[in-house]
Amino acid sequence: MSFPATEIAILPLLPGSQIEDPSSNAGKVWTDTINTVSQQDGFQRAYWGRRIENPSEVQLLIDWDSVDAHKKFMATPEYEPFGKHIGSILDGAVSIHHAILKPQSSSTVASRFSAPVTEIVTFYFPSSTSASDKSDIEDAVSKFSKAPQQHAEGFRGLSGGWIVEKVEHASVGEGWGFVGVAGWDSLDAHMAFRETKEFKEAIMDLRNRAKGTAMYHVKLQEK
Repeated sequence: MSFPATEIAILPLLPGSQIEDPSSNAGKVWTDTINTVSQQDGFQRAYWGRRIENPSEVQLLIDWDSVDAHKKFMATPEYEPFGKHIGSILDGAVSIHHAILKPQSSSTVASRFSAPVTEIVTFYFPSSTSASDKSDIEDAVSKFSKAPQQHAEGFRGLSGGWIVEKVEHASVGEGWGFVGVAGWDSLDAHMAFRETKEFKEAIMDLRNRAKGTAMYHVKLQEK
């Protein structure tokens, strides 16, 4: 079974940018941006929302047929003006990576993005991480996924995968990232599970392997 390549983009907005209001300048730019992306060959679907922990940043998740499909769009003559247009409402550089997110539980990948609250967590590993090490880490993720399925109230499902590109993080410098995307009924449901004995025992192996982690939550809406 093949899975889409998910573009994971973080966009820092200029203060006062009300992208949720389609009548505002920022809202018009944002609508133009999503509409342009959705018309590209290889586009499947898009989800976006402000980070709960930092509402000045927008999380954009775009499923493409492949990483090459996204890169093909980036290589078109239209991409430069497209970038300048969205850049008019941004307060800094955009972070863009790609990952192949595979289900780690019984529900579908799409359900992760359509849950009331989406948790996005990245585990960081040194650049020396071997293919064998990555396989062991994938096994550790698979084992961990059983804990929320069996013990967490409000858990909707989990998908995860390696970030295609190398990433920068204070814990490793340049290294590899494994990203997990989990759906929850609410932020409180996730935070309550994190306080349980089952979570603390299940996450120990991953935490011992990873050199660093980053986690946040988003209320996503589909394009």
